[in-house]
Amino acid sequence: MLEDELHQSAAGDTPPEPEAKESDAAVPVEETGSIPEKTTAAEPAEGDVPPEPPKWKKVLQTAKKVVLKLPYPYLIMRIVGCYFMVMAAFLLINRKEIRGGSLNPVEKWEEFVDKLPLLPVLLCVLAGFVVLTLLRLLLKRIWKSRCEPDGLVMVVGVVAMAFQTIWRTNNYYYALAFIVVCTIIAWFAYRYGSFKIVEKLPKAAIYITIGVLMCLMGVFIAVFTIYRHKVYGSMAFDFGIFVQMYHNMAESFAPVTTCERDKLLSHFAVHFSPIYYTLLPFYYIFPTPYTLLIGQAVLVATGVIPLVGICRKFKFSNMATIGFSVVYLFCVELIAPCFYDFHENAFLPMLLMWFFYAVEKKKYVLMYIMTALLLIVKEDVSIYMVLLGLFCIFRLEKRYHGAVVAGFSGVYFVVVTRLMEKYGEGVFTSRTYGNLMTDKSASFGNIIKTVITDPMYFITQCVDEKDFKLMLIIMIPLFFLPFVTKHFSHYFLLAPFILMNLAPGYGYANDYGFQYVFGTTTCLIYAAMINYAELKGKHKEFLPIFMSISALLFFSSLVGGNVGSKELYDNNRERYDVKDELIDSIPEDASVACDSFYLPHLAQRDEIYLLDSNDVEPPSFTDFVIVRTEQNEEWEDQEVSKLQTEGYVYYDGCQDMMDIYVSPEYLAEHPDLQLAEKTY
Repeated sequence: MLEDELHQSAAGDTPPEPEAKESDAAVPVEETGSIPEKTTAAEPAEGDVPPEPPKWKKVLQTAKKVVLKLPYPYLIMRIVGCYFMVMAAFLLINRKEIRGGSLNPVEKWEEFVDKLPLLPVLLCVLAGFVVLTLLRLLLKRIWKSRCEPDGLVMVVGVVAMAFQTIWRTNNYYYALAFIVVCTIIAWFAYRYGSFKIVEKLPKAAIYITIGVLMCLMGVFIAVFTIYRHKVYGSMAFDFGIFVQMYHNMAESFAPVTTCERDKLLSHFAVHFSPIYYTLLPFYYIFPTPYTLLIGQAVLVATGVIPLVGICRKFKFSNMATIGFSVVYLFCVELIAPCFYDFHENAFLPMLLMWFFYAVEKKKYVLMYIMTALLLIVKEDVSIYMVLLGLFCIFRLEKRYHGAVVAGFSGVYFVVVTRLMEKYGEGVFTSRTYGNLMTDKSASFGNIIKTVITDPMYFITQCVDEKDFKLMLIIMIPLFFLPFVTKHFSHYFLLAPFILMNLAPGYGYANDYGFQYVFGTTTCLIYAAMINYAELKGKHKEFLPIFMSISALLFFSSLVGGNVGSKELYDNNRERYDVKDELIDSIPEDASVACDSFYLPHLAQRDEIYLLDSNDVEPPSFTDFVIVRTEQNEEWEDQEVSKLQTEGYVYYDGCQDMMDIYVSPEYLAEHPDLQLAEKTY
């Protein structure tokens, strides 16, 4: 056995190695001094190269990476925005066919769908998409940061399309529907930061934009109110009386008329409004009715200037500044009344905004100047000023300034109304607030008594259907912000709206198309601004976007129809030229009685009177009488028979338009007067 063992040792046999442990495999190289071998089952042999994937597979992999990295929300907004823009352009280009009814997207929707050129529309959308993509890259280079204008383009596109769709429809519900749609789309864009581009614009660009909008709105009001006058749409009340008043003011400095009450009477006996004298220098230089209409347009539009000053005081963002400016400039309640001819109330938006600017900037001299100017606008404006004075008591650090405004305004109201009752026609309290008066001959004290003793009845007078509709048209573009405040004093700014528009039983007081909303709406816009300034929250900046959209769409639907006067004039110009020629043929020194729609064109004379069905029985006394025959009313024939019986002679006229008669006395004094022969 010993030999066997020696034999094995000599043969070089070695004992078997121990099994490797898991802990040994984890020993680092530094401790073992050797590198453990790695073995892989699929390891290629040395020198072999793995096969390359096919080219088509590489292309697909690259495309997949690109697609996964695409900013889908922005691409969607970009292409949707292009579509809306193209549709808005299509509606604008085909506006005549749409207005005529043959291509109306709402009333003739089947014809619209059939006639819409799909291929050109899609090509335009594609081209717009490419242009916007290049624009996005350009803006990124300019601002050296990420810029996403796609959402803004989408919002502008959908608002433009909605604006064109409901233009001149005069449909309150269409406006509401599109406001909802546009707001949803705007919210989506806002959530993706699409409006941040507005904040990157310099302040100068914002102010220039607002200035351009101000000029455009002023031109819009002036041009189309002038066309309303040119198509004989303006009336004795309330334009003819002011044309004659300014004519007499330029001649004798006296604000007298004959057409307002069928007698020589100062207009201040009806409404105490010395503010009219501020426009007299312009009328003296340009003695035409157009001067009054242009002046009114300037007064309303320039109210945005102090509004921007208030925005600067509150350090509003660019979006908020533009938003409130758009709300003011496109406000239905400030634009629509301008198309009911001419009123002293048109001074209120500008003067009130300057008053509020003075309050915010604590410019007390300016505040008192504006107070004085506001008080001479009209006797009932002193009610505004009492309430605004109470507001100032709480708003100003030096409370006594507010007390002075309120106290002086109250005294002014009492003095002026007493003088008007004694020397003038009174203040028409029962006409306006007769629904709140137990004694129609009483004063404002009777109204206060009703409100205090029976507030239930007072509330019911403020909430009928027409009142509610007016409130929505005013409040929706303001996002109901006048109500959103923790300061009780801010509700003094709502009080004029309740007292002047909701509570009265006078039918025109709660109609946005009449002058009674000029001042109250301005107070509500200011209330919305100061309440907005106090709001907190990360989504506060969306409110001006919503407000702008609402104001634009209400304007489009409810005010846009006023542009029809230009079309009417262009389509019937020869007829209006005939009217102008006949009216201009009447001597300027002659007294005239005529229809309400003719009176403003004849009012630049000393004596002009309104002719209607009430004048059939009383004897005629003017040098000329114009009987309007366009309506074919029975009383017109009776008036002609009466004139012939009284010896009036046919002077000139046109069939189905007007017959002009001259008195025998005037004809005797002017024997050279040429008479036309009636051939119809």
